[in-house]
Amino acid sequence: MVRVLDVLNLLAGKPDGMTLSDLSTLMSVPKSTFLDTLRGLCDMHYLAQEDGRYRLGSASYRFATRIVSSWSAPEMIRIQVKALAKETGESVGFAIADWEIGQAFYTEAVNSRQPVRYAMQAGLRAPLYASAAGRVLLAFAPPARTDAYLARAHLKPLTGSTRTSPEEIRENLNEIRHLGYCASFGEMLSDTAAIAVPVHGPDGKTVGAMMVAAPLGRMEANFDRFLQAIRHAGQMASAG
Repeated sequence: MVRVLDVLNLLAGKPDGMTLSDLSTLMSVPKSTFLDTLRGLCDMHYLAQEDGRYRLGSASYRFATRIVSSWSAPEMIRIQVKALAKETGESVGFAIADWEIGQAFYTEAVNSRQPVRYAMQAGLRAPLYASAAGRVLLAFAPPARTDAYLARAHLKPLTGSTRTSPEEIRENLNEIRHLGYCASFGEMLSDTAAIAVPVHGPDGKTVGAMMVAAPLGRMEANFDRFLQAIRHAGQMASAG
């Protein structure tokens, strides 16, 4: 079963298909023993074979359609927000962009149980330019929307570390797109740090940003662990 899923996963990113040799090499399976698996998948129409190349077949696309149609964004995100809060012991939230007022709006939130914590709650708002979740939303929004926001936004400093230059913010957005996450230390609140990642829908578009926030000291001491945890949570919450 695992081998079958690995095959489908490999071919999902290869519209031109792959040869038996390619698949055998990538999966470290001898061609002679792998051929029966591929023939069986072709018989069930999960794969199609033409000119020596294997591609996803009609049954795979029907299966994918059923999976996508059953994907519930709010429920999947809620599950991962709770799981991330439990794993990190810190406050976690999920935000969407309110483009009219230029803020990140938190629709899901779990507060840390530690005495000293970032106070998180559903309904909380934060400036797009100054918050980790906000900058993720800016980074993965359509460029025209981000340009329009930066052209009209009043970029005032909230702390001594807040980025208020459109050029500096654009540079940071490029970095976020490259890294796949935003780390913010003392930019919105001087004693707080946060990491945020995008969450994608079935069409690959960003539906929001997941964020974990903690006092500066705890974030610095646990940064690598928190980053690994939120990256996993963001992937699990995404449909793609």
